[in-house]
Amino acid sequence: MDQTLILIGSGCLVCLMPVAVYLLYLSHLNSRTPPTLVPGPWDFTAVLLGLAGFLLLSGPLFLTLVNSVWRSYAFGNWAELRFVSRTEAIAGSLMAVGYLIILGAVIALLVRARRPVTAIYNVVPEGVEAALVGILEELGYPWQRANGFIEIGTKKLSEPADPTDRFAPPPTATVRLDRFPSTSHATLRWGGASAGIRREVEAQLPRLLLPPASNPVAGWMFTAAVSVMVIMLLWVVVLIFIAVVPAPTR
Repeated sequence: MDQTLILIGSGCLVCLMPVAVYLLYLSHLNSRTPPTLVPGPWDFTAVLLGLAGFLLLSGPLFLTLVNSVWRSYAFGNWAELRFVSRTEAIAGSLMAVGYLIILGAVIALLVRARRPVTAIYNVVPEGVEAALVGILEELGYPWQRANGFIEIGTKKLSEPADPTDRFAPPPTATVRLDRFPSTSHATLRWGGASAGIRREVEAQLPRLLLPPASNPVAGWMFTAAVSVMVIMLLWVVVLIFIAVVPAPTR
């Protein structure tokens, strides 16, 4: 029984430590001025690191339970499981490896899907569009609103860089703004030929963004992080007590 509690407690500590660190990170982002721009892949990677303990432990634990139930059904009872051949042990290992491979592939696809996104923390969401438009005009990019997006054209040049492209239609980029007023958060989703425009705009954007007068999210995240750390500390005390104090003998 003591070994089971120690195992469960250790697993909880492994799961909770990344969560506490991630909550502190969010608290920091939501208290910084000026507002902070975080590329979508990095923002999503931070979420994954916060959930790393659950992702690494819950999947193999689930597979172990499924494998145990299957073996119990196939071999009748727990006593007969001692005679399970090496093939079944290899099958269990392959299941765990397969889970990690699938998990890695899914994470890679999700990170790739977040490439066009930029997250903005601790900002007045209503002022992001005005700041974005102001930067575009400063940089000389023509723009227009269309279907919930801002469409961006190429800079107007006195002469085309290549005479053969004189009558070619200019490539355009798009950006969609999503606002989250309750959390003082906003996201930009870029599309089209936006790589160069995005770099220029996001390099200048923070200086025109306004932070909110107060952002309760920073306090919420800090309180949640401290709460998780207190729970972890209590778990450590319990684990030390179990490991040090001998179990009563009957």
